[in-house]
Amino acid sequence: MTFVDKYLLSHWGFDPIFFILTGIPVVLYVIGYRRLEATIARGSKRSPKRRRLNALIFGSGIAILVLAVMSPVDYWSDTYFWVHMFQHVMLMVYAPALIVISAPWLVIYRGLPVKWRRSLGRTFLVSEQTSILRSIGNFFMNPVFGFLFFNVDMYFWHFPAVLDLAERNQVVHNFMHFFFVVSGMLLWIHLVDSHPIRPRIYPEIKRIVPIFFTTVLSWILAMIMGFASVPFYSVYLHIPGKTLSGMADQELGSAVLWVLCMEPFTYAAIYNIRKWMSREADFDYELEKLTTKSSNNKVKKRIPGLS
Repeated sequence: MTFVDKYLLSHWGFDPIFFILTGIPVVLYVIGYRRLEATIARGSKRSPKRRRLNALIFGSGIAILVLAVMSPVDYWSDTYFWVHMFQHVMLMVYAPALIVISAPWLVIYRGLPVKWRRSLGRTFLVSEQTSILRSIGNFFMNPVFGFLFFNVDMYFWHFPAVLDLAERNQVVHNFMHFFFVVSGMLLWIHLVDSHPIRPRIYPEIKRIVPIFFTTVLSWILAMIMGFASVPFYSVYLHIPGKTLSGMADQELGSAVLWVLCMEPFTYAAIYNIRKWMSREADFDYELEKLTTKSSNNKVKKRIPGLS
């Protein structure tokens, strides 16, 4: 058996519950996207590039979820801890980040039948009987909750006893994956703009705080694993045919967590800093126009760093 056959083409799986949970949003997104395209085509000249880019980003996020759960990644994660960490980073960080960045909420909502959309709008946005549901929703959408939920969830599932249990019990394993995706989305919804959800952390420069501390906490967890004197996870010891030692496997897994978890948060920090600086520059320009006393002199836009 060649390398490609053994590690890439073999050991694909099928999880019906996962397929349903991911398939429903995808189907609604496709329907909503086609309806949106048909509506815009009738009276708008706006470029479809942005919509197509968002669709591509959304599809990439769903593809990462599929690869993490149904590809050989899931199979080999039972043998190698570092593959398991790679799977966790895909579920915690990369897939949620791409889905949130794509802002699929209105497109998915538009994929529902018209009667359902009206009923949901009246029930959850207007009705006084569902005010408690709105309060619960506001609680879960609090940025402090999102930050704490993500980091507590990350540490909880990597306690040796908990991870060993998840490896031995498929139901617990599925819950672990579910909480990784949910906690990731509840964090990333506050780190990047995702229309029409309004960011709770504003201005953008303040988002550096949760980005920084989440990155540091992931480093600390990686260092605990990497600098340990003994392997933590007994389930990865004494596996037949495994040539990598338990300690080396854990050290490699810590490196995966350190490097791959840091990269998307770095991009998020750069994105928010640039957006904040651009908005501040535009504000200075508008303020300069308003405070200019001479109406005859034309005000040229100041280029930050050159004037």
